[in-house]
Amino acid sequence: MRIHSLENVDKALQFLKEQRVHLENVGSHDIVDGNHRLTLGLVWTIILRFQIQVIKIETEDNRETRSAKDALLLWCQMKTAGYPEVNIQNFTTSWRDGLAFNALIHRHRPDLVDFSKLTKSNANYNLQRAFRTAEQHLGLARLLDPEDVNMEAPDEKSIITYVVSFYHYFSKMKALAVEGKRIGKV
Repeated sequence: MRIHSLENVDKALQFLKEQRVHLENVGSHDIVDGNHRLTLGLVWTIILRFQIQVIKIETEDNRETRSAKDALLLWCQMKTAGYPEVNIQNFTTSWRDGLAFNALIHRHRPDLVDFSKLTKSNANYNLQRAFRTAEQHLGLARLLDPEDVNMEAPDEKSIITYVVSFYHYFSKMKALAVEGKRIGKV
């Protein structure tokens, strides 16, 4: 019944308010009535709050404060530094050829990607390879298809959301490696 749906959505929205998620002009009736624009905006806000805002980048001076998006961009730039033809400047066109995704994977798991065999001109292959590798070997959900990225203006929010999953996976992998070293010393 509609009243039950409204109550359930109200409970979810109340939880988000308690978690200090900014909800502007979104009510339970908007979601229950199927307002796509407000619902998608709410989904992006939730992704931003619970996935992207937790990104912290260690710099030499540790005095610099960055937005979550800028911190993620800096992390990508640091991890892909030194890779030929990989120059990440944004979360749109810098990812079109697939080399950036493959470089991120190769930086952490060189056994999974033979980066030297990838060429900038074979974007669909590069993207397909990176997405398949991330899904099969890293367990990352395949949020994008090559056609979503290899286009004139890829969707920034989609790429950020996917890159965040790499960040969280590799951060967790690093933390486990540090724990293993500490246990090994004991």
